Amino acid sequence: MSKPNQPNTINPPSGNLERKPVRIDPRVPWLADTRRMLSPMSGVTDRPFRDICRPFGVDMGFCEFASASGLMFDSEATWRLVDTDGEEGRVGIQIFGADPEHMATAARLLNKKHMDVLDINFGCPAKKVVKKCGGSALLADLPLLEKIMHAVIDASEAPVTAKIRTGWDEASVNCNEVGLLLQEAGLPWVTIHGRTKAQKYRGEANWDHIADLVETLDIPVIGNGDVVDGESYRRMVQHTRCHGVMIGRGAIGHPWIFEQMRAVDENLPDPVIDFSEMCRVTIQHILGEVALRGPRTGCYVVRKHIAKCFKGYPGAAHLRRRLFNTEDADEMIAILSEAAAAGDPRVGLSAPDSDGEQK
Repeated sequence: MSKPNQPNTINPPSGNLERKPVRIDPRVPWLADTRRMLSPMSGVTDRPFRDICRPFGVDMGFCEFASASGLMFDSEATWRLVDTDGEEGRVGIQIFGADPEHMATAARLLNKKHMDVLDINFGCPAKKVVKKCGGSALLADLPLLEKIMHAVIDASEAPVTAKIRTGWDEASVNCNEVGLLLQEAGLPWVTIHGRTKAQKYRGEANWDHIADLVETLDIPVIGNGDVVDGESYRRMVQHTRCHGVMIGRGAIGHPWIFEQMRAVDENLPDPVIDFSEMCRVTIQHILGEVALRGPRTGCYVVRKHIAKCFKGYPGAAHLRRRLFNTEDADEMIAILSEAAAAGDPRVGLSAPDSDGEQK
C-alpha cells in the first residue's frame, strides 16, 4: 500500500479534558472522536468480551493478538482469535512476529477480514513472544522493526497502527525515536504502554514518557498503563494530553470501567455500578463464552474475570467461592441469578466463617 497523503485535519480539544491538537489521517476520520479503546489481550479480548464492553462506552475493541506465523501456516486456533466477521462497532486486529515476510503474508491474508485497522505488536513483554524476537524485543532492533513495519504497510489494505513500550529497559528508553519512525512511515496513530520491556507489568507506568511522546509527534498518541477507573483516566489525560486511552488489565472483570471513562469525557457524575447489573453482565459473558468455546472451557475463561469482579461488596469472596466450586455453566448462572435477585452476594450465608464472613 502506498503512503497516504499528508493528513491535514486538526482535531480540537474536546470534553472537559485538554488534549493536544493533532493531525487526523483522512483514512480514519472517526479517530477524531475515538477516546476509549480495549487493548488486545491473550485469552481475554475475544468476541464475547468485546461485545460485553461495547455498551459501556468502548469506542474501539481489539481482538486477542495473533501470531503472524500461525496465520500464515493456517493454524485453526490462531484464526479463531481474529473473530471479527459481522462485528458491530470499530474493531482492530493485532499481529506479532519477527519475520517481515511472515508478517506481510499474514497482513495479506487478513485483508479478507473485517477490521478498521491492522495493529503491529511492538510492545508485548511475554517470554514466549520476546524469545522469538517479536513484540517488545523489536524495540532493541530498530532496523528489523522498520523492515517489519514497511512490509506490513505494503501488504495491508487497512490502515496500519502499532503499539509500543517505552523501550527495552530504563537505560535504553527510545519511544520517541520509534514513534518518529512510525509517524514518518504514515501510521495514523501510535499506542504506548508506559513501561519498559524489562518491567513487564511490575512497578508503575511512566506517564512522563507518554507525555514526551505526545509532544514529540503530530499524530495521535493513545496512552496505556495503570488506568483502572474514571479518576485515573482523568489523571492520565491531564498528565499526558494524550488523544485517547487504551485499557488492558483494568478491564478484566471490570467492563464498566469504560462507563466511568465516558462519564469523565462527558463531564457527568461517576456512575454507580449496581451489583445486580454486575451479575447480569457476568451471566451474559458466560453465555457468550459457552456459545463460543463450549461449557467447560467457557466457564474457565470467565473465571479470570470473576476473580476480579464484585470488589468492594461485603460477601463478594463468598460469591466467588461458590462460583469457583462449580464447572457447570447452568449452575454458575443460577448462583448469579439468585444473587442478582437478592441484590446481595451473601445469599446463603448463615454464620461467620474463618475470615469473618457469614456462611
